[in-house]
Amino acid sequence: MSLKSRKEYLKANYHRYRKAIKSGKHKIIDEFCKNTGYHRKHALRLFNAPLYGKLKVRKPRSKIYDSKVTYYLKKIWKILDCPCGQRLEGVLAETIRVLERHKELLIPEDIKIKLFNIKSASIDRRLKHEKRNIIRTIHGTTKPGSLLKKQIPIVLSRWDEVIPGYTELDLVAHCGSKASGEFAFTLDITDLATTWSEQEAILGKAEKRVRQGLVNIKDRLPFKLLGIDPDNGSEFINWQLFNYCVANEIQFTRGRPGKKNDNAHIEQKNWTQVRKIVGYARMETQEEVDLLNQLYRGPLRLYMNFFQPSMKLQEKKRVEGRLKRKYGRALTPYQRVLEAPTKYISKEQKATLKKRYEQLNPAQLKREIEQLLKQLANLIRKRTNPPKPLTTK
Repeated sequence: MSLKSRKEYLKANYHRYRKAIKSGKHKIIDEFCKNTGYHRKHALRLFNAPLYGKLKVRKPRSKIYDSKVTYYLKKIWKILDCPCGQRLEGVLAETIRVLERHKELLIPEDIKIKLFNIKSASIDRRLKHEKRNIIRTIHGTTKPGSLLKKQIPIVLSRWDEVIPGYTELDLVAHCGSKASGEFAFTLDITDLATTWSEQEAILGKAEKRVRQGLVNIKDRLPFKLLGIDPDNGSEFINWQLFNYCVANEIQFTRGRPGKKNDNAHIEQKNWTQVRKIVGYARMETQEEVDLLNQLYRGPLRLYMNFFQPSMKLQEKKRVEGRLKRKYGRALTPYQRVLEAPTKYISKEQKATLKKRYEQLNPAQLKREIEQLLKQLANLIRKRTNPPKPLTTK
């Protein structure tokens, strides 16, 4: 029985109860409790108190963020590759200005004001029907390297995350469902201070190719490479990479064997920057590696570093048995580079980045990424399912 029905039922029996004798009241209370499920004491209070007045019908609260706001919010959300509400809130206003500058969106002024004021919880509520979770399995291909372990120190405490240039790096295998033969790898690197990340595709994980991949990435970074911290794989623990770091004054450290959380930053980027974009298909030809590098060196690095926001953990503590995490505001790697002290990143470098940023259109970069991914998928499809030769009678 609904609350409204209970009130109507009380109103119908109220005057009958007040006029009844003691035994009659007892029967009315028994019947009322049986039908409504109320406790006897509560029923007595209702019948002995003044009767409810006119039933008030509560008016539904008007929606601030209606379907028009959701329409534009969804468009921006998809352009930024579907971030969570907390990440989207931090860059929403700036993204709207960039998209309007490139005439990708023309938003009415009243809706724009609402989008500037919307909070992360409201964003998540408006977009909850659009979100989908994808669960995939990652196959590992790391083999330990042991020759230089005594000369490369293990870092148990993290580097100072204020200074740009100290990085973690890892290899992501594009082997598909089998790890035999030669196939492509992505060398993934991320800076701890700014979260700036770069990727380079190589065919196989020979020492020379890994070193050359790091050289290519080093030239693209907007700051000086000061340190690397890989895992214990033989592709990193070798003389070629060690001598290169010594010659270029790059600090070389490593995590503990079997402790993936020592390199938690790069493990996260392996998903967001590589797996989520490229997927798990097997790539084993130079043509596929070249197309992958065209993606990594072109639109993907610009899209991720200039327009994709991320949040950094500031504090973690346990309160009454629950772990509470406090995150900083959502910023893009580009914004963190601009906020870095000038003694680490010069004004000239920041000015160059600003000039590059003003020329970029995130919607156009997203279209270019999707186009390159389609070309890559077509290459893989042609290799795995070649056309059958025509038979002649």
